[in-house]
Amino acid sequence: MKQRLGGWLPVRAVRRYLGAQGPNWATIVAWNLFFAFFPMVILTVTVVGLALQDPGTRATVVQQVLAAFPNCHVQQTGGGTCQIITALDDFRRSTGAFAIAGILGLVWTGAGLFSAMENGLNGMYGVRSRGFFAQKAMSIAMVLLFTVMAVPLVASGSILSLLQSLPGVPDVLRGGAASLLIQVSAGIVDASLLFGVIYFVVPHRHQHVRDIIPGALAAGILFEALTLLFPLYFKIVTRSPQWGQTFGFIFVLLFYFGLLGQIIMLGGAFNAEVGRGSEAEDTASKSGADDSTAVQQTVQSHPT
Repeated sequence: MKQRLGGWLPVRAVRRYLGAQGPNWATIVAWNLFFAFFPMVILTVTVVGLALQDPGTRATVVQQVLAAFPNCHVQQTGGGTCQIITALDDFRRSTGAFAIAGILGLVWTGAGLFSAMENGLNGMYGVRSRGFFAQKAMSIAMVLLFTVMAVPLVASGSILSLLQSLPGVPDVLRGGAASLLIQVSAGIVDASLLFGVIYFVVPHRHQHVRDIIPGALAAGILFEALTLLFPLYFKIVTRSPQWGQTFGFIFVLLFYFGLLGQIIMLGGAFNAEVGRGSEAEDTASKSGADDSTAVQQTVQSHPT
């Protein structure tokens, strides 16, 4: 029984994960994710600033801010200034600078992020890393690809609200278990594709698609579960004072990235175990083919 349990894929993957210092590499990946988060915020601010260039859009946003924050409305009507509206105006005037800082920051931190991922995943496979320039080229290409593929992943979290707003959608899909199942399924598919690309491109080894499916699927399921549980943070911090909310946000963000780093490394360990089995099968098949070829050559060289 113990031997059978030890041969189970998840058990072997966890052993490889621990033996290859997976938790340490996950911490390094999480730290790089934390630094890459801020350029992403700057790029988001850039998009907001571009949207606010339109006077009608700015007026709508200002009205929504005043309705959502009563204190801001009191300050505006009393002849004062609202800090939120002032910040939005600053974003609108500094769109170019924010865009340059965000793009340069995302490329730099993203290159470090995928370099850390490669080093960690290569440790799972027991292979050497790429050279400096080849690694940076791969990392920058992954930043661009990651940015494009992250859009449907983020959008999958809004499927539930989209179904509720579209006319003609059956009531069974607007709420309850059916709508939640659709949202979760879409999130798992998008996340699995995203992790699949990471596992296929980032490690410095020749990969087969069949070898990365188990790890990508496992990472996608874990990531979707983490995404569904993370909003519970907002219910916790809203009961805290302002300084507690700020500290809590940083703490939970670091914790979230830490868990995400563990998920990435665990998925890589799954794929490394599957890849080892595939390599053993390919080696046995090649050895059998070589033996068959040798026998045929022997027969041909010694005719009866």
